[in-house]
Amino acid sequence: MATVCVLQYALNLSDRQAAEAVRCRIDFKYALGLELEDPGFHHSVLSDFRDRLAEGDRADRLLGLALTRIRRAGLLKGRAARASRPFP
Repeated sequence: MATVCVLQYALNLSDRQAAEAVRCRIDFKYALGLELEDPGFHHSVLSDFRDRLAEGDRADRLLGLALTRIRRAGLLKGRAARASRPFP
């Protein structure tokens, strides 16, 4: 869901448009690692995900996990890639 939210933001899509993109667009399916036949999900799942993410420190933990994985994959360049403090 986090990846869908990032793509949704980057492409300025509504929840309905993002859910439709997951159902119909091969680039979304590829980015999410889905089979071409995957039916996707109802658009309301995105707002539910964002609501849960806003609770406590969940957003910070998710960002930390994403940055850690991006660093390990060598996709982050510059000062942030050299940061010695790992995210939780």
